[in-house]
Amino acid sequence: MDPLSANLLTIAVPVVAVVGAASLFMVRRKRAGASGGLNRAESWIASLIGAGAMMNALLCALALWGNASWMFTVEPFRVDGLHYSGVTTPESLEGVDHVAAAGYQSVWIDVMGLPDGTRWLFYIEEGLPLAASLTISIVVAWLSFTVVRERPFARAFPIAIGVASIAVMIGGLGSQFAGALARSSVIEYLGADRLVKDISTAPATESFATFWVSLDLSPVGWAFGLLLVAAAFQIGVRMQKDTEALV
Repeated sequence: MDPLSANLLTIAVPVVAVVGAASLFMVRRKRAGASGGLNRAESWIASLIGAGAMMNALLCALALWGNASWMFTVEPFRVDGLHYSGVTTPESLEGVDHVAAAGYQSVWIDVMGLPDGTRWLFYIEEGLPLAASLTISIVVAWLSFTVVRERPFARAFPIAIGVASIAVMIGGLGSQFAGALARSSVIEYLGADRLVKDISTAPATESFATFWVSLDLSPVGWAFGLLLVAAAFQIGVRMQKDTEALV
């Protein structure tokens, strides 16, 4: 696909998704809602939220496709975020007052001939968060549709939220480990014997890290929060079922 067509697709498809989704939600809305149901403004708000979620899901899908077409063909491949223990003071800081010491913690490298296995790891690093966002967007769009239909407690919805919570956890943690493994494989590809030194001895030696991950556990907290929401929706499903049985 040529760049012009890709740009037009990126712009046109989300616009069509927003307009179509909003129209769909409004057309499918119950004409005669029960007492206490959504008014027109609330229905429009729920419709726009659902449309925005559908647009985001579509953009995530396009990003997954775009990253795949780029990562497996680009040459050279720029690898950033390589952990590096550098004790050389940057030239711009030499002679600056109040600076006791300076060094480097990360570098980037343009690598030629990067193996496909390493490229897959970098794609997973970028793709897992996008897949998690795609899953959440689908769930939000579905919830918006059920809210407009004035039946927010669908039986399968707690399961969908549970799946979204798992996607958030796997996407957040898996992305970090995939990135660490990818950069470790880059060091192995370039020659770990030459790039990795013993930095525990004095004087300090500049060296790359064989494996480095700065673990962020926030996806775990978000996942537990979504699981709690799923439990609340499960209670709502039971209450809605009991209410319908009484009616």
